[in-house]
Amino acid sequence: DWVVDLNLRNMDIPYPITNSYTKNASARVQIGTDTAGRPVYNTVYATLNISRLSFTASADMELNIKEVKTKKNIRYRTFREDYRWQQERATYNGDSRALSAADWQLINNNDNAPRKEDVLNELYRKLYPSVLNNIRNAADW
Repeated sequence: DWVVDLNLRNMDIPYPITNSYTKNASARVQIGTDTAGRPVYNTVYATLNISRLSFTASADMELNIKEVKTKKNIRYRTFREDYRWQQERATYNGDSRALSAADWQLINNNDNAPRKEDVLNELYRKLYPSVLNNIRNAADW
């Protein structure tokens, strides 16, 4: 009989880091027609103020398989996984007609950083296949 011990170690879920940058946008828009009925265009401008939030979480999973009677180590291994998260959101100054659909998506993005429970679930999800395969390999005679 064997005992399988799993220990989650060195878990790090940092607070998101914010990096900011700007992007200029412009577009030619029709502002009317001249006396001959031809369209008249003007170039409009906007500046996007973009914030990129990101973090990399990590954790180690220790796997220790021991024989119950003799306390002999059958297998010991540590697995490490990372979870990377990134999100961008923006505000703008200037003429809204200069903005593209992608710009509007950033402006309307108001999602928040994932909860610690969600990050932990992602780390477990990524660790699970390696841990399970290692247990299977140890038990495969």
